[in-house]
Amino acid sequence: MSSRLPSVWDRLEMRLIRLLSISLAMIDSVFRVHWGERLLTRWTDRWQERLSGLEEEVARLEAERDQVQSQARALALNAAAIYLGGRSLIHGELRFDPADPHEEEVLDAAVNLLVKSRLAAIQQEETEPGHYLYTLEPDWPAIRAHLAGAAQQCDPQVADWFGESLKFIDETFLSGGK
Repeated sequence: MSSRLPSVWDRLEMRLIRLLSISLAMIDSVFRVHWGERLLTRWTDRWQERLSGLEEEVARLEAERDQVQSQARALALNAAAIYLGGRSLIHGELRFDPADPHEEEVLDAAVNLLVKSRLAAIQQEETEPGHYLYTLEPDWPAIRAHLAGAAQQCDPQVADWFGESLKFIDETFLSGGK
């Protein structure tokens, strides 16, 4: 969170509260009426209620943010699975040459999304000095498990979309089709 400097009104309000507190303290001590104490207790209770409400709102927003991040990751994983599955069917293996900018971009995305999450393994092969080819080996059962979990936690429309991807993975990579 960013820290916000107090505005002119905030500073004026604080000075008025200090002046009021001092005045009420003097009246309380002279007349023994406890007005200041009651007023400060009421203010404290009101600010405590506001603070509790804000804390609840922050907790709700954090939970919503976590859910959105989880869904975004699942959608990215879903897109990657469809793309890599299709590419695997066309080329027979997932081999990438980083000399091609498009393939380097796809490889970087796959490494960030799949390899770092232990949903795929990668092997490198030096074809000539200083030039490497990379072969990606997705862990289809693990990818399927992640997508199935995401499908259970999302909206029905998105769950249907995940269902199509799960069917594709099942039929193509897990039922002996490959």
